[in-house]
Amino acid sequence: MNEIWKSVVGYEGIYKVSNLGRVKSLDHEVLANDHGATKIVKGRVKKLVPIGMYGHLGVQLWRDNKQKFCRVHRLVLEAFVSPCPKGMECCHNDGNASNNKLSNLRWDTKSSNQMDRARHGTSNRGERCGSAKLTEFQVRAIRADTRMQKDIAHDYGVARSVISRIKSGVRWGHLS
Repeated sequence: MNEIWKSVVGYEGIYKVSNLGRVKSLDHEVLANDHGATKIVKGRVKKLVPIGMYGHLGVQLWRDNKQKFCRVHRLVLEAFVSPCPKGMECCHNDGNASNNKLSNLRWDTKSSNQMDRARHGTSNRGERCGSAKLTEFQVRAIRADTRMQKDIAHDYGVARSVISRIKSGVRWGHLS
């Protein structure tokens, strides 16, 4: 696949982004000191760094002596497709958050993105959720337990409302 470069939206003349998910700075003049001296900064491919725990990649961009940290997938879609439509977010078709090739990206709804995550096995539902206090095994046992909810809650160290939501399917609804 040929690499195609387009200007980063909002950073035209300073940075470009490619359809393969790479970002580069362009040769440009910058103010070097308070006396009006300038220097030429040579363009280069920028280092992408991981953001958060899901594997997204970001890059630090500078304009007017201000830095901004941007997610690469957004830069690619904004340059090659369009600005983010209202109510949409970036989705990775293959579930790999570090694959920022244009062919792997699309704007879609939050709901669709969540369904993708469930399909790819990258969802943080259930035990994978950082704040989960119960395991899948415990949730199944709670659903089978016929005692009063306050007694079940006491045994598992959670609020009665948690037990109620588990039994009604509001919580852990993805379990059959």
